This record gives sequence, C-alpha cells and structure tokens, in this order.
Amino acid sequence: MSFVVRDFNTPTNHLGDIRINVCNNKIEVILLNIHETESGHGQAWMYVTYPPNIDIYDTFIVILNRVTHDIFQEILEKGRSDGDFDENDTIESITPPYTDLVPIPEEKCSLVQNLQYIPGWSNCIPFTRESVQFLEEDNNDYDEHDTGEYVINGEILENGEFIYDKPIRSHDYYQDEDNTESETDSEADTDSS
Repeated sequence: MSFVVRDFNTPTNHLGDIRINVCNNKIEVILLNIHETESGHGQAWMYVTYPPNIDIYDTFIVILNRVTHDIFQEILEKGRSDGDFDENDTIESITPPYTDLVPIPEEKCSLVQNLQYIPGWSNCIPFTRESVQFLEEDNNDYDEHDTGEYVINGEILENGEFIYDKPIRSHDYYQDEDNTESETDSEADTDSS
C-alpha cells in the first residue's frame, strides 16, 4: 500500500498524523491521535467517494487541508470553553507545523532522487504533483460498513468541494439514543490499565 501522510510529529513530541490513500475505489483517510477524543488518542476512519477523472494531488490536498482545519477548529473551540485558549488564539496559531510526505517502499528507492530518512516513516519524499506517480491504489477485502464501528463518510463533489457526514471521532466512538457521547467499553478498559 502506498499513501500520503500529513505528519505532525517531531523528534520530541508524537502528536499524530493523517494518512490518505486510494483503496477499493474510495479515498481512505485515517487520523491517528491528532483529533479530539475523550481518551486523548485513537484512530478515526473516513471513506470518501469521488467522481471519475479527479486530480489526485489537488483532491488529497483539499481533504488534508479541510480535515486539518476542522480538527483544530474543534480543539480551539473546546480549549476556549475550557479556558486553555482565548480570543487571540486562532486555528492557524494552534495548528502545529506539519510535513506532507510519501513514504517510499524499499524496492522503489532506487527510482527516486532526493530521498529523506524520516524517523517513523523510513525513506520519504515530499508530497508533490510529481510524487503522485509513486502512489498506487490498494485493493483489499475490507468493507468499512460491516465493522459496526464509527465510520465517517465523505464525498468529493463534481466542483471539487469536500463534504462529510458527521463529526471526526475515533472509530470506537458511539452516540447513545439519548445523544450521550462516549467511547466503547473496550477503549475505557484499555485506558484504565
């Protein structure tokens, strides 16, 4: 599988990342630890349909930018209500620096110039229009709708706009019938040990 990663991690702080790839004719977006959760970490899963003949680079950038914006908008709003941020803080000011990378498999490294070694990702190149050639669609038997877990569905519209159907939450998130938000018992059990 080949993917693009928006990496928010630094050598001294593992903040998380957003990974994006094409899988089974959908765009798969996996958020790791970067989004707001009750436990402070987790994976969020998003599957995005798209029209034919999209520009992969532009589409991935639109999704990455929208998801990044929405995550830090929620963090800012929660931080303001908790007293951690004030009116002078903005989405831009609280969003940590990030790098958009394409990890390159070992067997393709000889085809690439300017490889960088990035801890956690091995050999990488920046995500550019030119690096799209190293992305390949992943095909597997996984059906995101059969898991019973929280899955966010999105769509790239014909005009290039990206929309999705519910808030970004971890895959083990659920909302009770009385609209009480929580995470599954398995997550709570993991956190208490």
